[in-house]
Amino acid sequence: MPKNQAPIPTPGAPARILVVDDDPLVIRLIIDTLIVEGYDVDSAENGAAALEKLRHAHFDLILSDLHMPQLDGVGLYRALTEGQGHPVPRIIFMTGSVGASDQHRFLKETGLPLLRKPFSLAELQQIVRQALAAP
Repeated sequence: MPKNQAPIPTPGAPARILVVDDDPLVIRLIIDTLIVEGYDVDSAENGAAALEKLRHAHFDLILSDLHMPQLDGVGLYRALTEGQGHPVPRIIFMTGSVGASDQHRFLKETGLPLLRKPFSLAELQQIVRQALAAP
């Protein structure tokens, strides 16, 4: 995780989560699941739209697909971490395939968590809880 990572959410306040995926059905499933868990959830259809939302709002966690048009998950991560003096939200990547060697290398180098699609609701809930609880 980056050393300038966002602090753990304040107890009592719902964690704010941004879901970034180009599949509206995946977004809906994740939002519905996380709202029931008590989180404040927003979404973006690609990395470029996510960056725009992040300019105007703070999020404690980003759940981002790796494969998206316009700006993919790797591009989003690089945009957030390069030259930033402010905390970067925690990030969990999602993908249905990690076949590309550059993406596999990226995940290994960053040590960021990966949620493989298709995933169960229990897996989603668990990885989100773990990411938000991590120091």
